[in-house]
Amino acid sequence: MGIESVLYRIILLLHIATAIVGFGGVITHGAYNARAFRSAAAPGAVLLEATKGVNKIADYALYALLPLGIVLIAISDDAFGFGDAWVSASFVVWFLIIGAIHGAIRPAVRTLSERASALAPDGQLDADPDAAAASRKLMIGEGATELLLVIALVLMIWQPGG
Repeated sequence: MGIESVLYRIILLLHIATAIVGFGGVITHGAYNARAFRSAAAPGAVLLEATKGVNKIADYALYALLPLGIVLIAISDDAFGFGDAWVSASFVVWFLIIGAIHGAIRPAVRTLSERASALAPDGQLDADPDAAAASRKLMIGEGATELLLVIALVLMIWQPGG
């Protein structure tokens, strides 16, 4: 087929669109999660529940990146190959991002949400030790994901070792 084919361009469009939705969700929800942590428990719980629901959309978009990328490589008529260093590195970056989501971001948001629900409505979430620990874990996970996004962009744009 090749990189000039209509199918390739459609898959590339989907790949880029899912990256925008996925990473946009991670980045914007980081701001909402930080706001929730600095809020009283009741409004914080509302923000956290909203971000948990919308994060699922971002997560599904991020999950779609890998299979779409694989299809792009497969139909590129050897313009790109699975043995290219930037392709292999991109796979590693993708797995690290998914690991950060499942290992840090999701559990931290769940803990923050639980703590917000357990506190008195006017209680301060940032005064709760468990919420503070979860917030630190969340910031690390979100920061790592954002750094990995930059690395992924560098790999996609410059294609080192390609």
